[in-house]
Amino acid sequence: MLAYPVHASTPASVLTSPSVEQLLAHYPSNSETNQRLRELHALLTSARPQAPLATRMAWLEELAGWLQAPGAPPPRRGRLAPVESAGSARLRLLLEVLGESSAWSKAVRGVFASVLSETSMLRLLTDPGLSAGRGLMEDALTRLGQRLLPLAPDERDLAPLVWNLLPGEKGQAWLDELSAEHVEALCSLLGAESFAPLKAAVEDAVVILAARVSARGLASDVLSRLAPVSLEQSPFVHLPRACEALRMAVRAGAEASTVEARRRACAEAIAGCRAAARQVLCHMDEHAVCIDLVYRLEQLGHTIDRLESLLWLLAPEEPRSLPRAATRLLSSLLQAHTRERGVVELFRSGVRSISRRIFEHTGKVGRHYITTTQDEYHRMVSAAAGGGLLTAGTAALKLAITFAALPLFFEGLAAATNYAVCFLLIQLLGFALATKQPSMTAAAFAASMDVKAGDKGMHSLVKQLACITRSQLAAVFGNIGAVVTTVTLVGWVLQAIRGRPLLEVHEAEYVVRSLHPFKSATLLFAAFTGVLLWCSSVFGGWLENWVHYRRLPEALARHHGLRAWLGEDRAQRLGRAIAHHACGLGANVSLGLLLGMTPAVCRFFGLPMDVRHVTLSAGTLAFAGVTLGAERLLEPSFLWAVTGILLVGVFNLTVSFSLGLSAAVHARGLAPVGFLRLACAVLTGGIRSLSDFILPPRPPLLPAQPPSSRYSVRSAERPRSLSGKHGAGHEGYELSALLAREPAPPGGSGPTATGG
Repeated sequence: MLAYPVHASTPASVLTSPSVEQLLAHYPSNSETNQRLRELHALLTSARPQAPLATRMAWLEELAGWLQAPGAPPPRRGRLAPVESAGSARLRLLLEVLGESSAWSKAVRGVFASVLSETSMLRLLTDPGLSAGRGLMEDALTRLGQRLLPLAPDERDLAPLVWNLLPGEKGQAWLDELSAEHVEALCSLLGAESFAPLKAAVEDAVVILAARVSARGLASDVLSRLAPVSLEQSPFVHLPRACEALRMAVRAGAEASTVEARRRACAEAIAGCRAAARQVLCHMDEHAVCIDLVYRLEQLGHTIDRLESLLWLLAPEEPRSLPRAATRLLSSLLQAHTRERGVVELFRSGVRSISRRIFEHTGKVGRHYITTTQDEYHRMVSAAAGGGLLTAGTAALKLAITFAALPLFFEGLAAATNYAVCFLLIQLLGFALATKQPSMTAAAFAASMDVKAGDKGMHSLVKQLACITRSQLAAVFGNIGAVVTTVTLVGWVLQAIRGRPLLEVHEAEYVVRSLHPFKSATLLFAAFTGVLLWCSSVFGGWLENWVHYRRLPEALARHHGLRAWLGEDRAQRLGRAIAHHACGLGANVSLGLLLGMTPAVCRFFGLPMDVRHVTLSAGTLAFAGVTLGAERLLEPSFLWAVTGILLVGVFNLTVSFSLGLSAAVHARGLAPVGFLRLACAVLTGGIRSLSDFILPPRPPLLPAQPPSSRYSVRSAERPRSLSGKHGAGHEGYELSALLAREPAPPGGSGPTATGG
């Protein structure tokens, strides 16, 4: 019997079933208290263990609703109010009332025990938050289908009743706030025999979950990423055997030492399974990531956690803590049930893993676009000029396609092919396109961001940002300068050959009007193009990850048809080339499709969307300028179009860089540096050295040179010619300095003793 005492003034005759007045006599009298006690009296009076199962379930729902209602009941008369939550206080009141009435205690115990014995708890223990061997897409479709058409209720399944008794986060919060003392008292009141079906369900759930863990761990794509060992040594093979041995030992009532040994074997097998799952994740981080495999490994971890909790219930180290452990397990089941109703959560871990892989690779590529020396800066300008030279032809074809009035689909397909071929040629020839760089340099910049960075780290961050900005401006100026120069020369040559320009006057005027920054949607289109530029970089990283995950280079190198056609060496070179250029291939082809097909698809649905690419727009404006003539280049409309080109470049680069930086920071799990702190550091650094963000880097100082003698000092910045026995000139000085640094040979004579 419970430890709650019976009031001294209560006669023994009313202990079986007190009336409402007798119940109210133990508590302070007010309207709120009376209402709560009357509701509780009505509930306990209506408890019928012999009622139909649906009636008993409905009664349990009413009782759970009363326990979770807001407002704490008052303490008994003559006692101080204990410090406890509202839910725990209502449970205390229920236990006090049941402790004074054997009839009510017996009725509540009968309802609870009969419901547990007539329902199945297997799905409650094995299903919430866990996938029964399915993959990511199948689980996603299943959840979407359940949202549209819920499953038919099963009266013999206990899980729906538990979700109704403890709905959502409110039920979980109430359960977590319960006092351990009250939970133990409730379990003691209900009796150990009432929980016999629960023990049997736990044993069955252990068998099922151990089999699921074994099946997931022995999948072919998991084993291929583990160290090669014999199957008998795999923890996924040992786990079901260890769990079955523990279950049989508990069922047979074995000695404590035997149960402890079986429990230790289960713990070792579980630890081995966790280590194997971590090894697979590390392998994917190093090589390639599969979203479906990441999801299945996450489900493997959740299944192991659930199995571990059930094993503790099956063979507890301290039987007295069983009620609290069961409460924690029920709380975790509620949390898992809440989590499994969402669809977005399914993709969260997999998307985070593959995003980290993608942006780590794009960050490595992006570091190649960051110039730190004058030679690298000049090479960037030259590569950008080559990209602008090729873009001039693309701009000419773009105008021809635009004014050809083709059907929407063929117009988009022709434009996409034009863009994709141009971008691929730029990559294969080693040229550069400015708009492809921001999303990649942003990923490289994100790796340097750390919220704990001090003043030294912030200075390094600002320095790297200056290098990125300078490199990006070099690429933009190289692209625009080359495309404008090339288009102007080509336009004059075509005009001289054909006798008329490439564009008609009204077409050139249309181009000028379409690039006005405020009288058209140019800036909106430029921002939208920045989004497409970032999307293409993501697709390029995804294709690179897919190529390595499928081991496409090895597959091509061993393909019998390719080896017979190209030869073994060429097939291997083809595989290596695809692995090396996969990211660029995916980014260029996807960018061409996005820039070409997006406007056509939008116009098909009646959306007036277009793209504004700074290099292509500069080329089209240059063709328009050739048509209009030099006398109209200083007109306000044309100058506004030039301003629009500059703003298009700003929007293209800023939007693409911002999206790439934000995505890379979130994918890496970094805490981003505060915007205000970074802005202040940039402004402070910019005031002191604004040229670092715009002008090419300064040449490094010459290395300090040793003096020619012990009596003279040389300047490292302005070396002077020396004359000596080695001859006049700087070369002679370098040779003598090199000899002076050599140790003297044995005997004391040598170059160091000459004195210069």
